[in-house]
Amino acid sequence: MAHLQKRMEEIQSRSMNQENGTTSTSTTSNEEKYDCPKCKDIGFIITGRNTARECECVVQRRINRLFKASQITDEFKKLSFKNFITKGKPQVIVDAYKCAANYCKVFPEIRNTRHNSICLLGQPGSGKTHLLIAASNYLLKRGVSVLYFPYREGFDEIKDDLDALEEKASRMKEVDVLFIDDLYKRGATEFEIKTMFSVINYRYLNHKPIMVSSELLEDDLLDIDEALGSRILEMGKDFTVAITGDRKLLNHRLAK
Repeated sequence: MAHLQKRMEEIQSRSMNQENGTTSTSTTSNEEKYDCPKCKDIGFIITGRNTARECECVVQRRINRLFKASQITDEFKKLSFKNFITKGKPQVIVDAYKCAANYCKVFPEIRNTRHNSICLLGQPGSGKTHLLIAASNYLLKRGVSVLYFPYREGFDEIKDDLDALEEKASRMKEVDVLFIDDLYKRGATEFEIKTMFSVINYRYLNHKPIMVSSELLEDDLLDIDEALGSRILEMGKDFTVAITGDRKLLNHRLAK
C-alpha cells in the first residue's frame, strides 16, 4: 500500500510539472514507451487525491491469462453467439441457442447452486460445441475461468502418463467452469469413467458448474454409468436440450 501511495504521489507530481511546463524532454520520451499510456504501466488510474481505480489494461491482462489457461484454441476463440446461425434452422436448434444464451445471462445468480450447469445432447453437427464454446468465451471475458476438455483427445493424451493425469484432474476439479466436449465419444473405458466420476463428484459436492456436450441422450448417459450420469443430469436440470430429429436438417454438415 505504501508503494502504491508513493507511485500516486510521483504521478501527481509529474502531472503538476506537465501543467507548469517543467517536464523534461527525457521524461516525455520515456512516457512514450509505456505499454499502457492510460496508467503508465502501474496498473491503476488516479481518480482523486489518494484514490485510484484499476486500469483496463490490468483487466485485459487477466482475461488474456484466463483464455491462455482455458486451452481453447485460437479458432474456437472466434466462436460466439453472434456468429451462430439460427435462421432457417429447426426449432430445437433455436431452443439450444436460447438455452446457452440464457445460461450465460443468469450464470452469476446460479453458479453456486445445485442446478448450475448446462448439457447439450444429441445430434452430431448440430452446433453443440459452438454454443458451449460461445458460452465459455462469454464467461472468460467476464473473468470466469473455464477449462476446455475434449473428452476423447483429452484422455488419449493423459491415459499413459499418471503425472499428467493427476495435474489435469486437479485443474478439472478446481477451475470455475469445466467444459467437457463430446462426453463418451467412441465409448468409455472403466479408467475413463472412474476418472470422470472423481472429477464430476468433486464438482457436484462443491457446487462447481460444468458444461457438457455429448452425442448421447439422457438414457444413454445413465446406461453407461448411472451414478455419474445422474449427477451430470441433476446439475444441468434447468439447462438441458436434447437435439433429435432428421439428421439432414439438424447436422449442418449435411444440410443444404
